[in-house]
Amino acid sequence: MHRYSVQRGSNPSADAPPCAARMGRSSARWSDRLWAGAVQIGMIFVLSWATAQLVHASGEQGLAPRAAQDKNGSPASGSAETAKKSGSEAAVSATESAQGPALFVPEELIAMFQQRKQDLERREQAVRTAEAQVAILKLEVEQILSKVEAIEQRRLDQEKAASSRLTAQSKQAVDLRAQQLGQLAKIYESMPAEEAAARIEKMANRKALEILRLIKTKSAGAILAQVKVDRAAKLTEELLASP
Repeated sequence: MHRYSVQRGSNPSADAPPCAARMGRSSARWSDRLWAGAVQIGMIFVLSWATAQLVHASGEQGLAPRAAQDKNGSPASGSAETAKKSGSEAAVSATESAQGPALFVPEELIAMFQQRKQDLERREQAVRTAEAQVAILKLEVEQILSKVEAIEQRRLDQEKAASSRLTAQSKQAVDLRAQQLGQLAKIYESMPAEEAAARIEKMANRKALEILRLIKTKSAGAILAQVKVDRAAKLTEELLASP
């Protein structure tokens, strides 16, 4: 049994360690509250028991001088001893009045409090460690997301640039072909109708139609007049069918 001096009017639960587990589950918080209530009830029981013991001890101390006087049969010595004990009791009473009554707390209760404190400290340390790990993981995830976004943006930029290049190249090819066909049409317009018709008869229908669409109507009519009748009829039909 350990002996502890507690001031009167002090709160027994003031030294209880606070629960610093900020990320504990709701069940753990309810368990902590129930445990704190049980501890307070236990402290009240201990204080009541200690008070009863003090009252009983005071009664025994009051009877002790009388028993000694009856046994010795010497009133003078008994009076002196009684006065001495009264002075000692007065000093003890003054000390107890200043410091409060001495309480005998069971070792099991002290060990239980210490174990509970260690458990709470370990839990708090575990929560802090978990928070630090979560912060590190969050930072790593943010860095990975930033890298992924940067890669995706570069890919989109590359695709856009490639599309722009293809569009420009396609436009250049179309313009070049149109320019070449325009020059070819001028050549056919400038040559005699018989020669132009002879060359058109040897061409595929698609190319012949392209040239006939580009040259002037008068020149196209003169050339078709020199082409064989069947071929001229087919070319004319395709000219009318397609714009």
